[in-house]
Amino acid sequence: MKNEVFEKQLHQGRLGEAIGFPKVVLIDTISYCNLRCSMCVHKEMKRKKGIMPWSLFTKIIDEIAEVDKSVRVWMVFFGEALILKKRKPTIFEMISYAKNKGLTDVVLNSNANLLDAEAAQSLIQSGLDAIYIGIDAFRPETYAQIRVGGNYEKVVQNTLYLIQLKKLLDSNKPEVFVQFVEMDDNISEKKDFIKFWKRQGAIVKIRPKVSWAGEIEASNLVLDNRDRWPCHWAMQTMSITDTGKAVTCAVDLNAKSVAGDINEHSLKEIWNGKLKDLRRLHISRTFESLPDHCRNCKDWQSARADYYSIYS
Repeated sequence: MKNEVFEKQLHQGRLGEAIGFPKVVLIDTISYCNLRCSMCVHKEMKRKKGIMPWSLFTKIIDEIAEVDKSVRVWMVFFGEALILKKRKPTIFEMISYAKNKGLTDVVLNSNANLLDAEAAQSLIQSGLDAIYIGIDAFRPETYAQIRVGGNYEKVVQNTLYLIQLKKLLDSNKPEVFVQFVEMDDNISEKKDFIKFWKRQGAIVKIRPKVSWAGEIEASNLVLDNRDRWPCHWAMQTMSITDTGKAVTCAVDLNAKSVAGDINEHSLKEIWNGKLKDLRRLHISRTFESLPDHCRNCKDWQSARADYYSIYS
């Protein structure tokens, strides 16, 4: 029998499955990163780092454009895409390609250390729909502890410049989100963070810490399988590495569990193959039959966020 937590999630529509094709696609345009953040396992990544070939990237975008132009496409899976701001093809050319194909929800996640004036201009010109900037702190010393290798003052300056440039160019894109992952190290700064960035015109995203499928400690993940509901990421999201491997989990940094290869199959085929089998186990709550990394994972609790803006 479904428990109360499960019924609540069902009522709130959080168990909805993307039928036939994913609603969200994460593309590993680059798997290198320029920071060593305390709450991220990228610095211990075991798979070979790389950059997605243009031919593979366009294959993915072309299929999405043909099937469903409203799919949310993240231009990053595990990496910092602005490292590609000078390399050909640039990240801006990748974004432009997706937008020219008619995609309506192309977004980027960045730590903004490389978001200089030229990059800000190029992001606006590319047609990017939204950018999520990970800051996670209100004080420079806290930022230094969490976003290791980054520069707090530069990130704030870069983010504010992008917001101002949008106003100067009378552009409503990209929407600027600033992200704050709740942790013991920064929780006391949450209210100040929200207040400051709302005042600047950014949308504030507050989200729980994840354990990256058990790779790091996340004390906020307190529920066990008795209170478990189907993972929102599993229900909605396909994550693709720079080599074209479609993994079974949006937090599977090392691509330990692969559902298929985009070089050999379409997104639709993979979504309706092994990934569908995985979704069936989630929906039926047959969690004991899930693959090891999924069966013991608690990150399904973290697939949520709270948002704040000047209008809220």
